[in-house]
Amino acid sequence: MDPQQAIQQQLDVVQNGTAPLNVLAACRVGDGILTFTDEQKEQYRQLAKAQAPAITYFVPASGSGSRMFEFLMEFIQFPNPENSQKAARFFSRLSEFALFRKLPNELKHAYFNGSLQLETLIDHLLGESGLNYGKTPKGLIPFHTHEPFVFNPFQEHIVQASHLPLSACHFHFTIQREFEKDFSLAIQDLEALTLQKYAVSYSTQDSATDAYVFKSDGSLLLDRDGNAVRRPAGHGTLLSNLQALQAPYILVKNIDNVQHYTLQEDSNQNWLFLLGLQLQIRKDLKAFMVHHDFEGLCRWNDTMGLFDPKILTESKELDWHELLNRPLRVCGMVRNDGQPGGGPFFILKDGFKSKQIIEKSQLIHLPNASQLLLQSTHFNPVLMVLSPCDLNGVAHDLQQFQDAAACFVVEKNHEGQQVKFVEQPGLWNGAMANWNTLFVELPSHVFSPVKSVIDLLENAHLANKAD
Repeated sequence: MDPQQAIQQQLDVVQNGTAPLNVLAACRVGDGILTFTDEQKEQYRQLAKAQAPAITYFVPASGSGSRMFEFLMEFIQFPNPENSQKAARFFSRLSEFALFRKLPNELKHAYFNGSLQLETLIDHLLGESGLNYGKTPKGLIPFHTHEPFVFNPFQEHIVQASHLPLSACHFHFTIQREFEKDFSLAIQDLEALTLQKYAVSYSTQDSATDAYVFKSDGSLLLDRDGNAVRRPAGHGTLLSNLQALQAPYILVKNIDNVQHYTLQEDSNQNWLFLLGLQLQIRKDLKAFMVHHDFEGLCRWNDTMGLFDPKILTESKELDWHELLNRPLRVCGMVRNDGQPGGGPFFILKDGFKSKQIIEKSQLIHLPNASQLLLQSTHFNPVLMVLSPCDLNGVAHDLQQFQDAAACFVVEKNHEGQQVKFVEQPGLWNGAMANWNTLFVELPSHVFSPVKSVIDLLENAHLANKAD
């Protein structure tokens, strides 16, 4: 797109906002979210093991780890009872964190003899002259100890997925390019430790997708050289990275959602369950197509709820095969226990109902926002199995299945002035809006995100301390 055209298009969104979603209701168990018995789950696992397809493991890992230590930075600058309490807890249990192993011996000794000052520790942890965790990607910050070793989540994702009984596993991480050497060194350390080789590749967010930034009067924000300031436009821009993989099956998981090595088995069992379910759905849909069995498809859909019955009815006289051939995602959802983020909802668009992942920021301005949030029981997908190919294995153009209008207007303070810019539709929000979607309930313990370093004191991140 021509730069001037892109600027005008983004300015229109910033000034006029986006069309409000017609959100009907939250998806709940029995109405939009499926549950399966242990016996059914095991059948799907056996299918995944029998077919053992090659998979690609896709993990967005470009995010900074600075937010993990935000309360420490606030404590130094603006101490208050809340951040002081968190800082005291962090300091009192410092030796239990994996990052403690990375401190120089003099700081360790000072900690144990009571002479280490919290300010000195924070400066070493976050400062450029120390460990520099204030700028380091979250994927490279030590999460877990497996004595005598220390793993960061980047390494632990690889170790965990490598235990899946599949024919081949390729790992792809989206990263900040300036840290590629650090990621490569982490791989070398892991390969030396495990005596295995791993197929790992990287990509970065395409700078051409960066958003233009606008001042309150609608003019472009310029840097000191007179160039337009641009910012990364959200993880929805990673759709092109996903497309470039050209992989038949892709497992997606956030970088900070990984359990301790000793607790990985249950997460892997749920991966196999979701993968087997994905394989079975594709097998069923292809059979309906081959046999031109529209009535059988409708009966099947009564149980699975993959399609809005109305769209099936209206597509009967048209090409209902096209509907079956869309990209397919199977999303593992957990109960929402207060974590920030969105969840699964039914929306109505162009006369048809579909299941979507909606962020809270998209709901808060709706007249029925309070009711929708109270109805909501489940969180954003924590494990996703994607099939971005049609039923004959031909890769789709994924850009054709996004809802470009489902973007976000972000407002931030930039050097003392309020600015706005447009974030593209989130990767599992609007960027996958027109995928065939199945929501499946998973047990809550497969979701153990690390938003704050304090979260690493939870049982999921400590050796041999399952709930």
